[in-house]
Amino acid sequence: MQNPTARQYCLATIFAAFAAFIPVAVAQSLLDNYSPVSLADLQDPPENDWLMWRRTANHWGYSPLAQIDKTNVGSLRLAWAWTMEPGRQETTPLVHDGVMFLPQACDFIEAVDATDGSPLWEYRRPVVDHIATLACANRNATLYKDQLIIATMDAYLVSLNARTGEVTWERQVGDWTVGQHYSGGPQVFDGKIITGMSGCYYINTGCWITAHDADTGEELWRTNTVPKIGEPGGETWGDLPNELRRGGSAWMPASYDAELNLIFMGVAVPIPWGSIQRDTRGGDVLYTNSTLALNADTGEIVWYFQHIPGGNWDQDHPFERIVVETEVTPVADAVSWINPNITSSARRKVITGIPGKPGIVWTLDAATGEFLWAKETNYQNVIVGVDIEGRKGITNPEIDITEIRQRKLVCPTTTGGTNWFSVGYSPQTNALYAPSNNTCMTFYLNPVNPVVGGYHSSATSIMVPPPDSDGQVGLLTAVDVATGEARWTYRQRAGIAGSVLTTGGGLVFVSDDARRFRAFDADSGEILWEQILNSSAGGFPITYSVDGVQYIAIAAGGGINYRTLTPEIRQRGGGNMLYVFRLP
Repeated sequence: MQNPTARQYCLATIFAAFAAFIPVAVAQSLLDNYSPVSLADLQDPPENDWLMWRRTANHWGYSPLAQIDKTNVGSLRLAWAWTMEPGRQETTPLVHDGVMFLPQACDFIEAVDATDGSPLWEYRRPVVDHIATLACANRNATLYKDQLIIATMDAYLVSLNARTGEVTWERQVGDWTVGQHYSGGPQVFDGKIITGMSGCYYINTGCWITAHDADTGEELWRTNTVPKIGEPGGETWGDLPNELRRGGSAWMPASYDAELNLIFMGVAVPIPWGSIQRDTRGGDVLYTNSTLALNADTGEIVWYFQHIPGGNWDQDHPFERIVVETEVTPVADAVSWINPNITSSARRKVITGIPGKPGIVWTLDAATGEFLWAKETNYQNVIVGVDIEGRKGITNPEIDITEIRQRKLVCPTTTGGTNWFSVGYSPQTNALYAPSNNTCMTFYLNPVNPVVGGYHSSATSIMVPPPDSDGQVGLLTAVDVATGEARWTYRQRAGIAGSVLTTGGGLVFVSDDARRFRAFDADSGEILWEQILNSSAGGFPITYSVDGVQYIAIAAGGGINYRTLTPEIRQRGGGNMLYVFRLP
């Protein structure tokens, strides 16, 4: 482990000096009034709070708060701002009882007053000399009882006292010395912490999903995302020995449906990316690029659907799985692929959203995994059909790679039509609000020289515009969850690479590569408000209320971008900043 740097000591000194000016009684009163977060709160959160990653276990990214609405959102103004830790900025602020918790790069956590940003406490985990370059990107924590639970860059689960920031317990789950780390943070479902391990790169094997007792951190079950020889699905890796079965990172947090008692998790690519590099040609290499439905009590895989069998182009499918109850009446002319065996329009629970980089909305039956329909939201040439009986997508044979350094035009790029920035859903409109981008790449595989943390060297990609491009990169599409029809589409030159927040005020908030943070009318797509930030926003926007005042918060700095295709849109890197807005 590394010693704290001089800069860290300097920041601590500045923090202490600044904290001395905060009325101690006010801060202590705020923390004293902090109430435990129950399982009932997590299942049905108080409308004032934001307790977990996408606010609810179904990953809607929706808040019923409606003080800020279509009629007054144009008056939004800055309430306060806060400079955050340098580094990879992908945070989701959490808010409960007027306290905001800010998980930041490399497991630096701050608790602040949610009305003005006054600091309350901080926790800084000792930094390790990590070999995985993406290890310091922490997307979320979760609140439960008196705990703030985090999953760390050194592959630990840690429980902090939410009132003080002191460690109450910690558990080592993976091995950071071989590149393993947490990227998507923990979720607490039915008293269990659910996390997916990531960073399973070259010289370690596949990743896994675990459940832990939320009070103690004790591991309850573990499910491999890459099955070993003899396990169900293991035959899809051919004769490859267990030590060469690599990848399957579970980069993002899980969703959950209590009625079905199912946990839904996305799994990323095999490592290395190409089947000819892995010597798995013809094999599906389960459960990579798949949606998994797990029994919450045992971790048993109840069903799976593999969006891209066989891997090959780094088209990850680890993003959020949104759970919605809806009628299922897909319109053939509005969707890309449809299950002809749908015989009833009755309401059912579905898994929907954009789970992977190709930018395709996939809609599956939540109880069974049956394919229902899929719709492209951006230009792509990776998926050309669906094998309904085989529960998998059909990939484009014209872009198969049969030789090292054989060049193919693949759309989208490895950055994706979309990436880890999240789709939003509104129950007011029964629509998804999907940010996506039109991109392509010249792609080829490289000779493999396995090194720890070196998975990006397995291929080279050069971003290029799609064929017959009109220069418009970014899209925001409102997709009807029942029919698959596009309610409206907003197109622009700048990439749209921000997560979506939907609200009870009929609003859709999203940010872009040009530093614009905007509010759209959820029904019409009209832009009602915008604010230019200091940077594009790598964080997940939230809304909350304290003392009857609604706030909108977004963490800017870093994130995915598409500026290779839009070189005129420039910005300086870094500058991590939290912005919080309210009405006058």
